[in-house]
Amino acid sequence: MQRKRADQLLGYASERRDMICYPAFEAKGWQIGSGPTEATCKTLTARLKGSGMRWDANNAEAVMGLEALSQSGQWEHYWQSQLRPTG
Repeated sequence: MQRKRADQLLGYASERRDMICYPAFEAKGWQIGSGPTEATCKTLTARLKGSGMRWDANNAEAVMGLEALSQSGQWEHYWQSQLRPTG
């Protein structure tokens, strides 16, 4: 049974080799641990959990998207990319 699980793990990692280039990611200053992602998820969902708040799925998703843009520092970049020249 352990051999089967080890083979499954090796297969899983092999198929995702391009996704786990940790030294290259660290050299770019990217986070490779789950801690920052988990902390962001906790902070994002706090926005929706205020006392007495009720959200339908579509509105909750929209608010979460806006909050994610804000917290990621991508707010200005995103909105600039959405501007269309007039004329």
